[in-house]
Amino acid sequence: MPRVRGIADGMLQLVSGSLLGLFGLTYAAYWIPPEAAWWLQLLAVGLPLLVAALGALALVLFWHRRWLLLGGVLLALLLYGLRHGRPGGAEPSGAEADDTLVVMTYNVPESRRPALGDSLQALVLRYRPQLIGFQEVGVWRYEQRGRPSTVRLIGHLRPLVERQGFRFSVPDPTRGPMFAEVVTLTHLPVVRQEIRLLERGPEGLIYQAVRSELCWAGRLFVHYNVRLQSYGPVKPWEVLRDGGWKRPANWRRWLGAYRRAMLQRAAQVRQLRAWIDQEELPVILSGDFNSTPDQWFYGWLSRGLQAAGRLGGIAAPSWPAGRPLVRIDHVLVSREWEVLGGAVPAAGLSDHRPVIARLRWRRTSASPGTCPFDAPTANP
Repeated sequence: MPRVRGIADGMLQLVSGSLLGLFGLTYAAYWIPPEAAWWLQLLAVGLPLLVAALGALALVLFWHRRWLLLGGVLLALLLYGLRHGRPGGAEPSGAEADDTLVVMTYNVPESRRPALGDSLQALVLRYRPQLIGFQEVGVWRYEQRGRPSTVRLIGHLRPLVERQGFRFSVPDPTRGPMFAEVVTLTHLPVVRQEIRLLERGPEGLIYQAVRSELCWAGRLFVHYNVRLQSYGPVKPWEVLRDGGWKRPANWRRWLGAYRRAMLQRAAQVRQLRAWIDQEELPVILSGDFNSTPDQWFYGWLSRGLQAAGRLGGIAAPSWPAGRPLVRIDHVLVSREWEVLGGAVPAAGLSDHRPVIARLRWRRTSASPGTCPFDAPTANP
């Protein structure tokens, strides 16, 4: 009996030490750039699951009265709670006060789903955002010799423009590409708008950011709508399924593609961060970051910004939509904004869930700019 108890105690120490060591590595990924240890960013994706395992381990350690190990586990849980457990407000009701700005970000590409536009319109009518950033959509500008240019917006966004009066961002042929896969829709007065190019992804895609200078409640602010580098063309669930995980070559292929994608995303993050650091107006940054709140990419972008769109103070997961595991869609705002609340509804229109944030001007913040009376719109 003493021998069995000794073996059990040894196993408990081994499991506790291993989980705490793994927690230390994944928790530190927030501050360590991918160039130094790209694989830490891969481990950091699973940090919420690791924290859940530590919570179960805490109960076992309490039962066995292993107080020293229990203290280490509780410290890890406390550190995770301090990073994520921030106060949050109520979910948007759809009947907001005049001083409340509702912002939505949603990665919702076109699909064969019938009446996708009608379903999307119903979602927008429920939460009534005045500013929406869409990703993996599309707007095209066609230039024809001797004729005025024409613009085509992807089908499922048209009801928002035609029935609800949203204005949408349009590629400028003199400053960028003729196609944009991130589109900003808004009811707010648009002072200036442009599509900026991010670093080209390893699969050849041109990643973009829409920068909009907008008016709200008599003040100017800047909104960035972005989609950052994803996994790339080699998806882990495609390479490793159907017995593919048994072949080492597939693992090398996937890990190599993942490394290249993360290094490219890091370059895009630094580029975007440099733009934000140059802004003199209040900032809202929203989009599909393809980064969880525990990864370096999010940590670098969130410097000096606060998280919005949380549900009860928690960064509720947004992907995959059916059974969300991680939060990769975010809304970040500068300190001039007061965060009132947020939502991550199960819309069922994409493999992502939308993130919605309720904001208003912080009453104590100074006004760096006022809106012109005749702010032009962005549409042709």
